[in-house]
Amino acid sequence: MSDIRTYTHSKRGEAPAPGPPPSISRDAYLEWTPVRLADPRGATVEQLIHGLELIVEAEGPVMASRAFTIFAKAGGLGRIYEPTRKRFVLALKDALRKGVFLSEPEAAEDPGTWILRPPARQAVHVRALGSRTLHEVPALELAEIMLEIRVRNELISKEELFRQVLEGYGLIRLTAATTDRLDYVLATWF
Repeated sequence: MSDIRTYTHSKRGEAPAPGPPPSISRDAYLEWTPVRLADPRGATVEQLIHGLELIVEAEGPVMASRAFTIFAKAGGLGRIYEPTRKRFVLALKDALRKGVFLSEPEAAEDPGTWILRPPARQAVHVRALGSRTLHEVPALELAEIMLEIRVRNELISKEELFRQVLEGYGLIRLTAATTDRLDYVLATWF
């Protein structure tokens, strides 16, 4: 469980004063326990689906690109090139058609950004960062955290909102890429 500071305004136009630190409940991020998987460059579609299913069952909701990367490492690859990525996407679409797992497209054009989850799991599950980067955290998960912060302080500035999201994940630097990611979440869900 992480604490995120909030700020309250006592008078209109007055600078924000620190309020008591509310907490946003987060479950631990459960990571897939690696086992050796087939080299994705030569694996069958069924082998790819099986490996992705194992990863999604453990980590879902999880961004497809993260699942691809985890699978590739377990299959002995250090990097995924376009032919291998196409194989993953083909297997992903087949798995979705068969109902092996569900997806919520985060950016409809790029299957790597689709959020994968087991059918029995909810689409939004607020968790600790774990080994994910902030860019691998599903946008709906980030939106849920932003909503919690904004409910506690509706007058919060965008920069302070972003900083509190980072603080909640134990991060400090508000980089241009992080700002772009959080701007995307803010523009899409608020």
